[in-house]
Amino acid sequence: METFYNEETHEYFVDGVKTPNITNIASPISFERLDALQKSLLDRARARGSRCHELFEEYLLCGELDIETIETEYIPYVQQFILWVKTYRPKVIFTEKKLFSKEFCGTCDLICEIDDKTFLVDYKVTSVADKKSLSVQLEGYYRLCKLYKINIDECYYLHIKKDGYVFKPIIRNERWFDILLEHNKFMEEKYGTNN
Repeated sequence: METFYNEETHEYFVDGVKTPNITNIASPISFERLDALQKSLLDRARARGSRCHELFEEYLLCGELDIETIETEYIPYVQQFILWVKTYRPKVIFTEKKLFSKEFCGTCDLICEIDDKTFLVDYKVTSVADKKSLSVQLEGYYRLCKLYKINIDECYYLHIKKDGYVFKPIIRNERWFDILLEHNKFMEEKYGTNN
């Protein structure tokens, strides 16, 4: 299987064919789709998410960050993430791991060991953690991990806010994932879109 990820467009390709990603599959039930937020607010939230993910990965890989090089608005999120790492002491197996299948693809934020268990962790830096969408997303990541023979014991979300964090388990929603995957296939066949 030949795989490719386009960093600029955030698109996944398997054997030259654009393949839906887990975030797009879950989008019909996400707050982002249901909320009537202004586009500028959504764009800022996406930019914050992307930048924070980069910084979190750098910290996990290097064990430190140069605070002076970080944009002021992201520093509180980074500080809370560092606090989480120091509290839970995860042993990193993969960070920002891209996983591919012919049906769907995705990037796992963190696969790590905590207390001798393998955790699949999804980060959120939004104002509210969308648990319904998270349950679908984590089901997709879990299935991809299984395909890659990565055994996952626990699925958690890490909701980083400026003034704290929430680290809680998520019950994966197999049924909704299957429904949304079928919906995505139907939309692709009928309209030629993965959204």
